[in-house]
Amino acid sequence: MDVGAQLTRSSALPRVTARLATPPFALAAIVALSSLLQTALAWRRPTPGYFPDEYMYAELGRSLLENGTPLVRGESAHFLPLLYPLLTAPAWLWDDVEHAYRTIQVFNAVTMSLAAIPAFLLARRLRVGDRLAVAVAALAVLLPELLYSSAALAETLAYPLALATAAAAVAALERPTLRLQFAVLAFSGLATLTRLQLAVLPLCYLGAVVAVGVRDERLRATLRGHGLAVGAIGVALVLGLAAALAGTVGIYGDITAYSVEPLVAVKGFGANALVLAYAVGWVLVPGALIGLALGVVRPRSRAELGFAVFAVAELLLLLIEASVVGDAGRVQERYAMYALPLLVVAFALYASRGWPHLRANVLLAAVAATAAAAVPLAGYAAGGSGQSVVLAALRGLEGRLDDVGLASLAVAAGSAALSAVVLLVAFSQRRLATPVALALTVVVALATTGAAFAYQHDARTLLRTTFLPADPSWIDARGAEPVTLLVGPRSTRADLLSTLFWNRSVQNLALLDGADRPDAFAVLEPAVDGAGRLDLPAGPVLTDMHGTTILLRDAERIASGPTKTLWRPAGKPQLQLLAAGRYFSGLMASDGGFRIWPSEQGSKLAGWLELELAGAGTTPVPFRVELPGGRSLELTIPPRTPKLVRIPVCGRGVWSAGYTSGSVGFVHGTRVGLRSSEPRLVADASACG
Repeated sequence: MDVGAQLTRSSALPRVTARLATPPFALAAIVALSSLLQTALAWRRPTPGYFPDEYMYAELGRSLLENGTPLVRGESAHFLPLLYPLLTAPAWLWDDVEHAYRTIQVFNAVTMSLAAIPAFLLARRLRVGDRLAVAVAALAVLLPELLYSSAALAETLAYPLALATAAAAVAALERPTLRLQFAVLAFSGLATLTRLQLAVLPLCYLGAVVAVGVRDERLRATLRGHGLAVGAIGVALVLGLAAALAGTVGIYGDITAYSVEPLVAVKGFGANALVLAYAVGWVLVPGALIGLALGVVRPRSRAELGFAVFAVAELLLLLIEASVVGDAGRVQERYAMYALPLLVVAFALYASRGWPHLRANVLLAAVAATAAAAVPLAGYAAGGSGQSVVLAALRGLEGRLDDVGLASLAVAAGSAALSAVVLLVAFSQRRLATPVALALTVVVALATTGAAFAYQHDARTLLRTTFLPADPSWIDARGAEPVTLLVGPRSTRADLLSTLFWNRSVQNLALLDGADRPDAFAVLEPAVDGAGRLDLPAGPVLTDMHGTTILLRDAERIASGPTKTLWRPAGKPQLQLLAAGRYFSGLMASDGGFRIWPSEQGSKLAGWLELELAGAGTTPVPFRVELPGGRSLELTIPPRTPKLVRIPVCGRGVWSAGYTSGSVGFVHGTRVGLRSSEPRLVADASACG
């Protein structure tokens, strides 16, 4: 008898096969495969792009490792949710920023993949069956939101903690032991210390406790049974409100200062809800809503009632937060993503009941399709896709179709068609409805993830190639001494924070008049005297040349990047020339100005400001300079052929002049097609003639 026959007849092989098919092995496989997939996608991400958050978490991790205190650019950040930077701090033991960043991405991939475990435990607690529970676990780590694991963001840790809170809460509602109540408090506390908006989770649990007590007609007894958790939540709520009203919640400021327009909030709520429906795969949403409704109205167990109330409360509270906090009016899917796996669990509840109330399912699907058709996402995507994976995927589809309206129409029509397919199967072969719906959800999730990844990859690649040299840590490579980044008007936040992220030696950020703050953290606002001397810390100065050319006097150019120049001043840093409106590419804005400082305060300037200007298009471009004393210089710049322009500079003290270029009607700051060489000052007494 051959070996194959012996193995076939052996009783060991069926036992091994059966064991491999058990939920623990299936969960291990899901976590491992999800971690590998996320790591593979993350390592293709060329540079951070979620600013200022990724820079903030990097700085907090570095400072916690080096100083044991949360600092950003040397000053306390007063940042409450510190769990994520605390856990990722060891990654910054690498001297190389690239290695540290990749290490954090691996940590993110593994951490976020662990969400499969609480998702499975929650579904099994609700008795939907092991197979459906395993499917829920797989979907929890297949949703497009898993793309956040490629970024240095706290969402990657908050996602499994929020799910673990929900699983512990449902277990405690079914059997309120002290151990389970402590688990609820621990997981919700850790989630809040990771993302502050998850402070609503204890409130969701409290609402579920009250609902269970009312249903059992034993409210007081139920509250006493959950006394540990209820008392701790009450104390935390009082302390949290006191801290918020006192304005001591760090970078979030004083909540009493928030003002929300009701109409904007309502529109934001609807847009965020619609995008969440797309994010969870669309076809599951009607069944999930019916499952939640049945869990509240006709629950089969105390656990089911508690889950339904908890899930509804979390969904509503997170949507409200996303609609009124931060950039209200825009889609902020990232802030409400924690409710998505709960919708998957709610669908599993509905499917475990055998797909009841199909007419209500049809009605909800029709309402959703109508909303999708009436509210195209193109307008929200145009306003920014940084906080939404779904909108990033839509932007990618727009690029492929080369038609913004067609892309939104295709998404809405495709979603309606998928819902129709699922409902047709449910009416004809109800036992096949669940696997068909789950299979379509997997396909939609993978397609959304792929489209969003492609769009973000292209955007990050463009960011890196435009703003950074081949070695993004090029400033660190020049030495370890502290560097000050000096920023003028018309800077770009992504450009500044990319440089700060990749270069740990850039420890100070100084803003000249007219420069915008890139974040809420410490900045220097140096005084500038009449000779251009800057009150800055000693050491090299890195000038930002994104939208303003900044030249220093008596300073050596050490190195240059696409948008930055590194200088070593001979003494105190001293400005010589500032040309606002000349971009790093050489293009000139439609309006701007020049400012020149003398070598000594009050001394005389006499010379020529020289530029070589050329029109980038095919037609001549008018160029007008408003000189001091009401005089003006008017020129016509020919296309493509450089023309030397000499602007007379004469006077005592600081000299300033404004310019305009292009035709009337150009928007302030628009680049209109003039290209300029770097301006230079040529001393010449005859300029004052």
